[in-house]
Amino acid sequence: MIEHKIVVLGAMGAGKSTLVRAVAGGTVIDTDVLNTDASSPKLATTVAMDYADVNLPNGDRLRLYGTPGQQRFSFIWPVLLQGARGVVVLADASSPGAVEELDCYLHTLREHAGNVPAVVGISKFDLAPHIDLDACLLRVQEVAGRPLPLVPFDARSEDAVMMLMDVLMSEVETAALVESHV
Repeated sequence: MIEHKIVVLGAMGAGKSTLVRAVAGGTVIDTDVLNTDASSPKLATTVAMDYADVNLPNGDRLRLYGTPGQQRFSFIWPVLLQGARGVVVLADASSPGAVEELDCYLHTLREHAGNVPAVVGISKFDLAPHIDLDACLLRVQEVAGRPLPLVPFDARSEDAVMMLMDVLMSEVETAALVESHV
């Protein structure tokens, strides 16, 4: 049995909690509280982490950690990244500064989990089909310091979330294969 620790990073409202709930079938431990951040219309926000423990059909185990998105909680991001086998970085396409918002999360990834397989998910793409995915991909590669898969998806759709997770797990499996041959 292999345990896969997966950390989900991204701005408040990007869909981290929704993604964790979709993968876990709704069974999660969350730390949502009343949102006091006037810059966001969200009613609740994560202040520590979301957590889900999922048994996979092959006997492996998936442990998902959704981080809080606000910069004031950035101290917890490196802690949660320790021992991660994979990382999902989310951006909210409907946010005016979606591409720029990725920077701090990609810098955290680069600094604290630079070799950990990762994928970038662009949520709410249906609300902002005009977002330039090519420019986003170039920015991700530049800031992360390596190419990462970029996947537009809907965090509310279990199928779309599973597709994003399949891309990440393919990256994890490929890294393990390469590592076993080095």
